Amino acid sequence: MRIPDLPDIPDWGWRLAGCLCFLGLWQILAAWGGGLAVAAPLETLRTLAGLLGQGGFWLTGLLPTLGRVLAGFGLGVAVGGALGGWAGLHRGACLFLLPLRWVLSSVPGVVLVILAMLWWGVGSAMVVAIVALSVVPTIFLAVREGFAAVDDGLREMARAYGLGWGRRLTALYLPAASAPFLSGCVVALGGGMRVAILGETLGASQGLGYALALARANLDTPKLYAVALVSMLLVSLVEATLLRCLRRTLRRGRTP
Repeated sequence: MRIPDLPDIPDWGWRLAGCLCFLGLWQILAAWGGGLAVAAPLETLRTLAGLLGQGGFWLTGLLPTLGRVLAGFGLGVAVGGALGGWAGLHRGACLFLLPLRWVLSSVPGVVLVILAMLWWGVGSAMVVAIVALSVVPTIFLAVREGFAAVDDGLREMARAYGLGWGRRLTALYLPAASAPFLSGCVVALGGGMRVAILGETLGASQGLGYALALARANLDTPKLYAVALVSMLLVSLVEATLLRCLRRTLRRGRTP
């Protein structure tokens, strides 16, 4: 059976069609739910504009969450990348780290938050820690797979020509790991934002999660959806700036 070809539409047309379809489904759900369970798109956007116009929301809601997510993400990338590189180079290290990777990958987010509250108390340190712990296994797997994918013949050739460890790292292993690493960063960033919001909802007095908890307690559905939309926009912003710059840097590094 031949799969029919999609119409030849520019990229911006597909993006626009996807956004319109999403907004249409959102509006249908809002009308069907009566506005209590699902806020209408226009009402959510008006609430969002009002929140972004408040200086207090930036200082006590958006910026604390952004700082915690970036700190935890950076820490998780550093630890996960180092452990993933070690595991990709040595099979024994991979087997040694397998239990740790399995625990961090399989533990539910709410359990991780509760344990972090016991270990670090409530506040910023707890949120940064759970973001880092959620990022580590994703980056670990990405870097390990990238390093392990380097052909054994290329490794032997590098040794035969006497390339130093630093040269082998930049010429062989980092280019091989760059694509899975960037994909892992995108996935880890979204997961880190989710656990950060969860941690702030359960154990913080500032941040987007705390704002969500207040909106839920007050049954302010438009504000709840507006804050959720802010969290998604934050992930998109970081992905469009930080990760895009990192992607360009890695591509320049792969250019002969």
